[in-house]
Amino acid sequence: MKKYILSLIVMLCATMSVSAQKVYIAPSKSAIAYHKSKDCSYLRNSKNVTSITTTEAKEMGRHACVRCYPAQAEATKKAIAKEQAEKKVATKKATTTAKKATTTEEKAAEKKVTTKKVAAEKKTAEKPATETAAKKATGTSKVYAAAGGSKYHKKKSCTALAKSKNITTMTLAEAKEKLTPCSVCYTSAKKTATKATEKKATTTKKATTKKATEKKATEKKTTTKKAA
Repeated sequence: MKKYILSLIVMLCATMSVSAQKVYIAPSKSAIAYHKSKDCSYLRNSKNVTSITTTEAKEMGRHACVRCYPAQAEATKKAIAKEQAEKKVATKKATTTAKKATTTEEKAAEKKVTTKKVAAEKKTAEKPATETAAKKATGTSKVYAAAGGSKYHKKKSCTALAKSKNITTMTLAEAKEKLTPCSVCYTSAKKTATKATEKKATTTKKATTKKATEKKATEKKTTTKKAA
């Protein structure tokens, strides 16, 4: 036990001795090393060579001279190379992450625009069939009604008029004053308009999907080309 304690004391003293060991440096701002000997060839052209401790030299950011401390200098060189390599990898990783984030944001923005466009087209197409019919029809367009009936019809062949013997013709403006639209005639018009809307929305969606696929393929091709 005493021997172990004695060994620790010796090691501690040796460490303190190394830290307190005098080394030599050139005061120039471009100098980056500390030297074991004042006669080191790297200090030959330096006029004001000063002595400091190893600890002070390291705190200044100085590293061991490659001639004075060849083994230590080699280890320092490897450590610096490793640090630079790790820094390069970290920078590359950060760049890749930033690029992916930008691509994701662009895709999200594009999807948002597409969704908004489709919603606007759907909203426009889903306007009530009666409103669409009213825009297309004028007050003088002809409609049909059964004598004594409460509905006016867009077509004389409407199934609701199949059993009516006395069918009269009048203008749309006249019919609106005393009658209401036939649910069969105008529901059909609404269904036709809805189908047309759905077809248009499907076509737009397919075109958007195709465009996105082509863009993705182009980006992949560009990335592959750069990697090559």
